[in-house]
Amino acid sequence: MERKIVRIGDTPLSFSVYSVESSPTHKNNPGTVEIIFCLKGTVRFGYAYEDFTLIAGDYIAVDRDAYFLYKGRDNVCVSFYLDLLRYEDKYPYARHSLYVCEGTPETDVPDYPRPSHMKLKSLMIAALKCTAEGGNESSIQNIADKMADLFVNNFDIAFYHYGSENMPEKTLERIRYITVYLQEHLHEKISMKTLADEMEITEGYLSEFMRKNSIGFRNMLAYIRANESEEYLLNTDKTIMEISELCGFSDVKYYYSAFKRWYKCTPKQFRERYATITDTDIEYLPLDSIDELISQLLQEHFIDTYAR
Repeated sequence: MERKIVRIGDTPLSFSVYSVESSPTHKNNPGTVEIIFCLKGTVRFGYAYEDFTLIAGDYIAVDRDAYFLYKGRDNVCVSFYLDLLRYEDKYPYARHSLYVCEGTPETDVPDYPRPSHMKLKSLMIAALKCTAEGGNESSIQNIADKMADLFVNNFDIAFYHYGSENMPEKTLERIRYITVYLQEHLHEKISMKTLADEMEITEGYLSEFMRKNSIGFRNMLAYIRANESEEYLLNTDKTIMEISELCGFSDVKYYYSAFKRWYKCTPKQFRERYATITDTDIEYLPLDSIDELISQLLQEHFIDTYAR
């Protein structure tokens, strides 16, 4: 079944409203962040690293990872689609960034919910309310701008690996430079010396910087390459060895090891599970059919934010 996505004028924000029991494996287009927001009932969300149960008021964002929904029960969900490529003039690294945004108590993000989680939830509710009431495009554009700012400045995976949203600006700039470089050269032979020379710093300094502020050079490169391999595993019949070579791994054993570290399964197991999930049980709903839910959500969020 084709997704029924409603674009909000010429803004970077689109949405779908639906009730779902199960959905097939899906991957978003590069630069798109999808935020799945459960308004009622429950649904299970499965992707590369783990599964979550979303209940009313919970949400989770997904960018490049393949995911599927299952075990939906009496639910209503909204998926927001934020096109971050529309912000490349302001955030030139947005195309290469990855994000961790888990608005559920099951997350392992410390101090959940952080103010950034509550703010994103407020913006999603505002987008629903504004759109349902026929709000003008400038209001939706303003909401989309604030959502993009949150993802770039609070939910970049760099903060997750650093362990805090309070990363020094110069450190973040350097991590982003490294991330962009590795993504743009992932099919090439890259060494720490190559990168250090590119950055005009010593190899020892780079090694220590990556160890203290991220997951280390080898781990970051392996993660980026393993993430890239999802596309080949799901949408081609290439062998594991061929995929390993295409994604820049030095040998297939290293690919298996790196993939299993991040995905908790082998590439073959990932392909067998995700490529075969095709069940579709989704009913798309008009926005005006959930007016009461939006009002209830707004009231509950106000109480959670200001009265508890």
